[in-house]
Amino acid sequence: MARTSPWVVFGLPAVICAAWSVYAGKDVNWDLLNYHYYLPYELLGRRLEQDFFAASAQSYLNPIGYLPFYLMVSHGWHSVVVSIVLAAAHSVSIGLLYLIGWQLFAHLPIRERRAFSILAAALGAATGVYWMTVGGSFLDALLVPPMLAALLLLVREDGHAASRAAGAGALFGAAAALKYSNATFALAALPLSLAMPGLAGASRLRSCLAYVSAAALAVGVLAGPWFALLWREFGNPVFPLMNAWFRSPDALQFNMIGERFALQDPSAVIAFPLRMATLDPRIYSENFAPDLRFAALFVTLLALAALAARRGARPSGALVGADWRVLTFFALALALWLAGSANGRYGLIVLLLAGVCLARAAERLLPARFARVALAVLLLVQVAMTFIASPTRWFLAERWSRHWLPYALPERAQREPALYLTVEILPMAVIAPFLHPHSSFVNFRGQHSLPGDSPRLAGLLERHRGRVRILGRQLELLEGKPADDQVRVYDTRLRRLGYRVDTSDCFAIPWRSDDDDALSRAANWLAGNRQSQEPLSVVSCALRAAPRAPADIERERQASLLFDRIEKSCARLFRGQTSVTEPLGSGWARYYAGLDARLEAYGDRVILNRYRLAREVELGRISEWARANAALPPACR
Repeated sequence: MARTSPWVVFGLPAVICAAWSVYAGKDVNWDLLNYHYYLPYELLGRRLEQDFFAASAQSYLNPIGYLPFYLMVSHGWHSVVVSIVLAAAHSVSIGLLYLIGWQLFAHLPIRERRAFSILAAALGAATGVYWMTVGGSFLDALLVPPMLAALLLLVREDGHAASRAAGAGALFGAAAALKYSNATFALAALPLSLAMPGLAGASRLRSCLAYVSAAALAVGVLAGPWFALLWREFGNPVFPLMNAWFRSPDALQFNMIGERFALQDPSAVIAFPLRMATLDPRIYSENFAPDLRFAALFVTLLALAALAARRGARPSGALVGADWRVLTFFALALALWLAGSANGRYGLIVLLLAGVCLARAAERLLPARFARVALAVLLLVQVAMTFIASPTRWFLAERWSRHWLPYALPERAQREPALYLTVEILPMAVIAPFLHPHSSFVNFRGQHSLPGDSPRLAGLLERHRGRVRILGRQLELLEGKPADDQVRVYDTRLRRLGYRVDTSDCFAIPWRSDDDDALSRAANWLAGNRQSQEPLSVVSCALRAAPRAPADIERERQASLLFDRIEKSCARLFRGQTSVTEPLGSGWARYYAGLDARLEAYGDRVILNRYRLAREVELGRISEWARANAALPPACR
């Protein structure tokens, strides 16, 4: 009997993912509002010189991978159609999981082989992290299929090893070029290119060379031109990353890190599989995504090793070559992922392969019938947990509408160019493509705030003299003007730059869902007519000059000197990170996006506010830091 038809292997997941995507609602995630839609616009509009940190540091990621979504949306495709196309592309991962399982269960009779392959694919896909991204704008789900296809090439045992290694290298290289965190998985697959079946000696080296060369070529083709543009514009090919090494004058000179989910010690690594099963969005995902599969895999592998040891057999005796290649890649990918970000989206390929590895380990450990039942029960429990606990979308599940981004722009915003400053953590750079093409965008204060004396920012302010505006979600117009308390917040954030809000010149850019067509109505009925209360409309007001008092400038300078000293003295806490000094109430602060922390000084107190952990680290008193021989606080010793 032949293996299952490819039309079924890939067609059935496509139908399931398309149906789920419609049910889940239109994906309007935080990153889409920030940079997913802006990056291709920046590339096609050649805006590197025109904008500056428009979408914060993410403004300078490789935009190529986001082009399909941008082109479909900007050309007016219906949002339901766009989502279904993306969902079909994302669904390829499930079909590839089935084919990898088909390789691993080759020793079984055809019916059992098919059953275990289906269970492996289903368990692999049983993670909320995956389903929250299906049919949306995230690159993670779009780039897992080429990496799984590459792994399949390295696992297969037919001929043409060098060609398969080159193909795998090209696929991993493409994934790494389009999303830099995937480079760790390309590295994890490197040993497999040396261990391809039927090769020895020089043949193994040729296979490895083919893998590395193809990966390098893919990176050169898909990322090289963008690196060259950044080098020409900023003197840093990965600007603003690694700027402690490249030292571009257009960004603070430090190497950005991300410690949100970092594992701090060996005990955290050991506990990680168990903690993944809890309802805690601080473990490995920004959302609730409880996962039983890693704990089950950990226990199953321990039992398999113990059983092999008790029988006096080598552990490898229970597994064949394809098993070891998949497990080796999984183990290396898992280790590199945990050592790096431990962010669930970034490690999506690890989350998907966990189910395949679990199915294979269970089939080795238990009689076939018991293994199938145990895996099926675990699958049902995991799916139920995911359906109950995980949201359908990463940030917002909006109503389906004819346009994905139904902003209604006033004629003035399209007619008059201006410099738009944003001072919120979410810059809303998604608005940029809708405004006058000669407008400029700058996220002055946000995840990575800019110095007020930045030469590039000064040049944009001079170019748009008399046409500088603020834009944000936290402004709302009442009788044509924002509320006084909102204006005070914005004035404080603009103080470093010497501007304040002019409430006499404001306009709104409302989000008006155009959902009265038949397709939108049908999709919204299937999705349960869900409603989102998150504000997506924005307001823009003109800015007028408000020169700073010399005393205020001096207070900021003194606060910056204090913060510089604390960062250097408490290197273990700050990990080489630095930031811009900003007003915070009656005091001053520095915000560290990579640490999820804020250094605060007010009154005579200094603390490091680890707000994501709801913990404050006491760093002593300002008066003590002012002394040359002051003792360091306990947290800095």
